[in-house]
Amino acid sequence: MRRLPMPKAPLLVLARIQQTFRLMVGVQDYAHYLAHMAAKHPELTPMDKKAFYRAAIDARYPGKSGKLSKCPC
Repeated sequence: MRRLPMPKAPLLVLARIQQTFRLMVGVQDYAHYLAHMAAKHPELTPMDKKAFYRAAIDARYPGKSGKLSKCPC
């Protein structure tokens, strides 16, 4: 039996739900960041994925010398 491709609308809904849950727990959206950088700052080189998430964690939980100053729980 051949599987039919899933319509785009449900996939978009699932992607938006995933993005919403990530934002609720403080995880930034790397794809959104890349789109923003391309649209608003094309002259700048965007961070790679690892550096992006590290910067997001550091911004959310600032601490001395890379250590968390409060529990992220």
